[in-house]
Order: sequence, then structure tokens, then C-alpha cells
Amino acid sequence: MTRRKGFTLLRRLLRDRSGVAAIEFALLALPLFMIIFGILECAAMFFIDSALDAAVHKAARIIRTGKAAEGNMTITGFKTEVCGNLLYVLDCGEKLLVAVDTLTDSSSPGAMKALNSSGAVSITEGFEIGKGSDYVMVQAFLPWKPIVSLYSLSSSTLADGSYLMGASVLLRNEPF
Repeated sequence: MTRRKGFTLLRRLLRDRSGVAAIEFALLALPLFMIIFGILECAAMFFIDSALDAAVHKAARIIRTGKAAEGNMTITGFKTEVCGNLLYVLDCGEKLLVAVDTLTDSSSPGAMKALNSSGAVSITEGFEIGKGSDYVMVQAFLPWKPIVSLYSLSSSTLADGSYLMGASVLLRNEPF
């Protein structure tokens, strides 16, 4: 298409007053915006989940190296460490749930069921970091309200419609 024909077509569309473009936009606007908001919601959810995973891995290193045992770290201190590594989550300190358990060996099940049948959080918080060469399961859960509540992206939502983001690390303490 030449430049002159393009301008002619544009002028013709601007002069058209029949309203076809407005009707077409009205028909396509709702599905278009639903797709855009769905993409934004998924992106935000994956960002928060990845950030939580990275923050838990970084904080679990303190347990693994024995610095948590040396400094007599508590569950509150560990939550502060995770939230300090977690970017852009405003209410992390109040909502973050942490369960740190010592396992007998790496093959014993350590993961807990985070939700009960009624959609409520059923996590027992604890902070048992063990001693040198112990296997430790570090789990962190963060209820997260969706930005746009047009539709559910997951079947496992809490009773209030929030998603429960989770991150787990299975590690073996260094000898300390």
C-alpha cells in the first residue's frame, strides 16, 4: 500500500460517521480487557510466587550454615529475614506463615497440607532448626489477595478468595 493510499483510507475512516467502529469496539472491549487483566493477574501471581521462593531459599541458607543456631534466631527473626528478601509485598510480616521442621531422613515426608476441606489455612507454625547434619524442611506460605477478582486462576483458594502462595526448601544442615 502506498503512502498516498494510506492517507486516503485514513481520511475516509475519520469522515465516516455511521458508528460501526464504535459498535465493533463495544463488542470487543470486554473480552479484550478481560484478557489483559487476566495476563496481568497471572504475571503478578507468578512474580510473587517466584519472589517468595527466592526469599525462602536465601533465608534457609542462614539455617543451613548454622548462623541461625549461633544467633539464637526465633521464628520472628526468620520471618523478618524472609520478608526482607521479599520485594513489593506490603503486609508480609503479618501474613507470612513459616514452618521449619527437622526430619529424621531425607526420604520421610515433611510437607504439610496447607488447606483444610473448608478452605481455611491449617498450617502449624514452628521453628525447629535442628543441629548439624540434620535434614530440615523449611516451608513458607503467604496468603495473597488477587489484584483483579474477575475470575479464579486456581481451584485452591482460601475462603476469602485469596491465593495461598507457598515455597519449600529441603536442606541438610552443615556440621556445626
